[in-house]
Amino acid sequence: MTFGPSVSYVGKDLRRPECVLANRWGDIFCSHNGAGVMRICPDGRQFPLQDDTEFGGMPVVPNGIALRQDGSFLIANISDAGGLLELDADGVRPHPVSAGDDALPPVNFVYVDELGKTWVTVSSKLRPRSRAYRRDVKNGYVGLISSDNSFSVVLQGLHYTNELRPDYENGWLYIAETFGQKISRVRLDENGVHGEPEIFVQFGPGAFVDGIELDGAGGLYAACIVSSELYHVDADGKAELIVGERNDEWVATVEAALDNELMGREHFDALPTETLPNISSLAFIGEARDRIVCGNLLGTSLPVLDAPRSGPPPPYWDVTVPEFGWQLF
Repeated sequence: MTFGPSVSYVGKDLRRPECVLANRWGDIFCSHNGAGVMRICPDGRQFPLQDDTEFGGMPVVPNGIALRQDGSFLIANISDAGGLLELDADGVRPHPVSAGDDALPPVNFVYVDELGKTWVTVSSKLRPRSRAYRRDVKNGYVGLISSDNSFSVVLQGLHYTNELRPDYENGWLYIAETFGQKISRVRLDENGVHGEPEIFVQFGPGAFVDGIELDGAGGLYAACIVSSELYHVDADGKAELIVGERNDEWVATVEAALDNELMGREHFDALPTETLPNISSLAFIGEARDRIVCGNLLGTSLPVLDAPRSGPPPPYWDVTVPEFGWQLF
């Protein structure tokens, strides 16, 4: 049963649009399985920005995507080949940190902040990563890429690291820990992170937090897979359900699988919902950033709804992306 505001949709024939971004000009960009990134223009035209491609002998599976100030993209490749990739009009290629023999493991998320720092999350060191679908496996980590393209781990021991957001104004780095069903935070300033993470909000059964976005008031929004729910979390860590399509029977099935160490891809690749098919990320859209578009794991379009609280401009809000790729619609 769907609870919350009405939902509309944008885009069509999308392939695993897990991560979503938007800019001031009304362009929406989302992960597009195999090809990297799909562009959805305000007039409804769609452009896969590149053809289907491979890395490490396997099709690219873009999870997180990041938009850089020059209009190019970074792709967190979550296939078993792993690696961080770059995408622009010239094609898809390994980022320097993944160009050698020591390519990163499957990368979950990548983010370029307002200081120009590139953050990377790895959910687990285990391959295949499904071995980390456990309550007791906590080997995810957060890394930073320096200006000379060297990679360093800045946080580790995390419970399946997913999206993150730096909040320099309030001095926190927020991290979604999916199998911990929580959002953690650690002190942050322009020199880096300080101290150990603390729990900001602990969600209940079924709410596996995947994507997060700041609200500009010391809180954030959280998109949860399995429960297919979108929450707002205020500055004190109090979570409020905004919209959801929770199926209690399915949640019980997934929680039992997790308890019995039997969770696998089948618990994410099938879901008895229609409106919010495993929503996994969000971005603000509109000049006032008063609407939310949701990335998801299982849909072929992107759910859109009104935001109860408008959001701040992300670091890439004013970036213009040159028109390239080939027109699908």
